[in-house]
Amino acid sequence: MSSIFCRPLRVTVAAICIGLSGCAYITEGTKLGPISPPANHMKPMVEHTVGDFAFTLEGGKMVTSNLAGTLINQSVMEAWQDKGYIRDHEAVEPGEFTGKADYELTLSGSQYGDSSIGMQILSGLTLTLIPYSVTQNYDIQYTLADVKTGKKYTGSIEEANKGYVELFMLFALPFSKQNQDAMFERIGDHLYDQLYRNGAFQAAPVR
Repeated sequence: MSSIFCRPLRVTVAAICIGLSGCAYITEGTKLGPISPPANHMKPMVEHTVGDFAFTLEGGKMVTSNLAGTLINQSVMEAWQDKGYIRDHEAVEPGEFTGKADYELTLSGSQYGDSSIGMQILSGLTLTLIPYSVTQNYDIQYTLADVKTGKKYTGSIEEANKGYVELFMLFALPFSKQNQDAMFERIGDHLYDQLYRNGAFQAAPVR
């Protein structure tokens, strides 16, 4: 099976949400409701990186914390770009901001996958005919620096969603991707709204 929700793993947030064999149905987030951030005509360029971020998955760590954080940033930045909050974004290594963007964004916090190791083992012995679940808990903290002024802004959210892993969940993959995208869209809306209300994205971009 070649889906991003199945093994072999693909480099996506959806893949690291499960991290083991089988296919998964992933639910939408459970904590953040839909909001509409203030309209803003500024379309900045954002460079983003991963700072003090920890990724843990019960039963095995399939990717590094830095990669997990990078994938979260990518999902949020793509949501921002799709909604017209920013014109473009680029990932950089920690400590390697170029100074060419309008804003520099750093992720910190954690992602913790809570699951029964016993059920994972039992499911693996049956080639995932017996399902198990993974609850992902996100603690996302953003620090945003205005390149021109040096001023910094912060925003943070907590969110969670659940994935159900089972062999025949293949047929639910389109719904899983839709739910995952919707969750990161809401995460992006809440983070952008906080940063904007704290004073970010309200000046002419650097040219």
